[in-house]
Amino acid sequence: MDKLEKLKIALANSQHSQFLKHILSDTIKFIGLMQPEGNLLEINQSALNFCGLTSSDVLGRPLWEARWWHNSSPTQEAIKIAVACAATGESVHYEVEILGAGDRLLTFNFSIKPITNQQGQIIFLILQGQNLPDSLTADDQSAASLPHHSPEIAESNLRQRQLNEQKLRHNEHRYASLAQMSPVAIFRTDLSGNYLYVNERWCELAGCAAEFSFGQGWRRAIHPDDLALVDQAWRRSVPDLQPLRCEFRFRHSPDKIVWVFCQAVAETQANGAVIGYIGTVIDLNEQQPTQQALEESEARFRIMADTAPVMIWMSGLDQSCTFFNQGWLEFTGRTIVQELGNGWAESVHPEDLARCINIYTTAFDARNSFVMEYRLRRFDGEYRWVLDTGTPRFSRNGVFVGFIGSCIDISDRKQIELSLQERTKELTDLNTVLTQTTAILQKRNQELDQFAYVASHDLKAPLRAIANLSQWLEEDLNGQLPQENQQQLNLLRGRVRRMEGLINGLLEYSRIGRIHTDLCWVNVGELLQEVIDFVSPPATFKIETASNMPILMTKRMLLQQVFTNLIENAIKHHSRLDGQVKISVTDQGSHYKFTIADDGPGIAPEYQQKVFSIFQTLTARDRQENTGIGLAIVKKIVETEGGTINLDSNSGIGSSFHFTWKKQSQE
Repeated sequence: MDKLEKLKIALANSQHSQFLKHILSDTIKFIGLMQPEGNLLEINQSALNFCGLTSSDVLGRPLWEARWWHNSSPTQEAIKIAVACAATGESVHYEVEILGAGDRLLTFNFSIKPITNQQGQIIFLILQGQNLPDSLTADDQSAASLPHHSPEIAESNLRQRQLNEQKLRHNEHRYASLAQMSPVAIFRTDLSGNYLYVNERWCELAGCAAEFSFGQGWRRAIHPDDLALVDQAWRRSVPDLQPLRCEFRFRHSPDKIVWVFCQAVAETQANGAVIGYIGTVIDLNEQQPTQQALEESEARFRIMADTAPVMIWMSGLDQSCTFFNQGWLEFTGRTIVQELGNGWAESVHPEDLARCINIYTTAFDARNSFVMEYRLRRFDGEYRWVLDTGTPRFSRNGVFVGFIGSCIDISDRKQIELSLQERTKELTDLNTVLTQTTAILQKRNQELDQFAYVASHDLKAPLRAIANLSQWLEEDLNGQLPQENQQQLNLLRGRVRRMEGLINGLLEYSRIGRIHTDLCWVNVGELLQEVIDFVSPPATFKIETASNMPILMTKRMLLQQVFTNLIENAIKHHSRLDGQVKISVTDQGSHYKFTIADDGPGIAPEYQQKVFSIFQTLTARDRQENTGIGLAIVKKIVETEGGTINLDSNSGIGSSFHFTWKKQSQE
């Protein structure tokens, strides 16, 4: 007889066949994951098969609306209350009858347990349930008293047990698949804290393979400094079956530490007996902002925006504005309702609106920042110039969500810019006039040079002829001219020389500042010696030159002309043949101050300014030949070169001419 036949006979003869039938009855488990609001996210296949449902029939819908409870409105209301209690942090246990396929009615023991994040906020609800064994009916008890059952009944019970074991393995596989797909780390333990299961996410965070975590192996993955903290949390939670919560570090690898937040709740059987713990572990570095944090961030943004010294706006994906800060509303004097959407455009100056909209929409479509200026109507009706700067906004994952911008009142700056533009235009016009005037002056200077040349030639030629004729007459009438006529001829030739001197002086005076003169290094001491040799003072006249004369880069010819005229003036107008002239210099920083002092008759104060005017002389030309141009030429040269000249003198004590000269002349 084979083993199966023997088993059939044993079962048939057993006095406890009814009890075995009770144990081998169909066992159904419910395992699901919900949002705190009660919407189902996952449910195992066993629960679906019991009612003949598919996942699309229940996922995304509240738990109490599922077909399992449709047989009783009070049951649905009780389920709704249970979910609400669990959403507040309470673990809920209850028994309820469930209507299955074929109107099969079973009693289930359910529990709903909350799962929280690090901040203590509930993020998921776990649903667990298992059907309770049916109470033995009278027929069952009667059947149990029968001593014999047929082998066919025993074989049927065996097959039913095998089927139930297969369903149980299938449910466990579904649970393991759900855990493996979870974005958080999941673990299960027994009552002693021995790990029975970990999902892949747990292994990723801990840096530990699943087979090494079972039993007490999980302790090796925790940082040594945190083990006491974890043990303390375990001892505090287990005696009273309280949820476990703690933060600790995984020693992922020698060079990597992972901070995590762990929480676990007691796992119970259908009869309420605790068999272990089930928990989750969350990587603190990957936590998304909580709703509270988002609300706090939003509040901070609004406070900053409303107190900012600029006007701030925001727009959404449809280009319509969704936010204006208090600064904008106070500036325009309008309400937020009036400004939202495209209402803000009502305050833009009509002449600027089209340009403003075009810049905004072009930048929006291209996702580019923009800067533009336009006139915006203030609360008092005055249009003010504003500078508007906008930039695109993107979410944390890089998705474009709209624009944000700010405006500042630039009316004062704009007014200054307009004034500057007007001044610039005026300066441009003046520059044009000056350019034209310079061109005219250049032309006049050319004409003056031409005139001077012609005047010099045409005037000097008759003068030379007059001088020659007087000389020829004197020679032809040698010895025949009376003394008086002889003097008149000498006077005539003197007037001719004076006129020629006047002409030369005028030409020289007119050319000052108009003739380019090259710069060169000049030893002033040597220059003065050349001037003295050229002037050829009388042998009895003494000229002293200071030994500290400088060497400077200047226009040699002009400085030589100044010294020559001043020294000649001192000699010519001296009252004695044994006069004395002293030439000295002092350093005045950017200039040298030269002094030519004589011991001549001096000049009265009332005449000291006149001596620098052209054609001004202090003695009659009949008494002393003088053109009256020499000092005027000196003054013009000195001032043209950026210096000054003045005179110190008193009658009878001599004169001192002081002039300054730049150390570095300009081209």
